[in-house]
Amino acid sequence: MSLADRMIRLLWAVGGEDVAARVLRAHWRPQPSDDPLGRALRSRLVEALRAELPERAAEIRAAVLADEVTLLDAADRARPSRAAVLGIIRALPGSGTGTTPA
Repeated sequence: MSLADRMIRLLWAVGGEDVAARVLRAHWRPQPSDDPLGRALRSRLVEALRAELPERAAEIRAAVLADEVTLLDAADRARPSRAAVLGIIRALPGSGTGTTPA
C-alpha cells in the first residue's frame, strides 16, 4: 500500500471524505528522505485531525494503530517483537514520544 493510500485511509477513517480532503490539501508536504515510512507526514496529519476533531481522539489513535500495523512484516504481525510493540506505542498520539496531545 502506498504512503498516499495509507494517509488517505487514516484520515478518512476518522473524519470522512470532507475532512480527509481538507486536511490533505492543507498539510500534505513531501516526506523527508530519512522518513521513508511517512511517520513525519502522518504526525502532521494527525495533529491537524486532532485540532479539527478533538472529540475523536480514540478514533485517531485507532487509525494510527491500524496504520502502524500495516508497516509490520508478516512475522511481526503474527508475533510482534518487543521492538515492534514499543515502536507502535511510541507512534500513538498522546504517548509522550510520538504525536503530542492537543
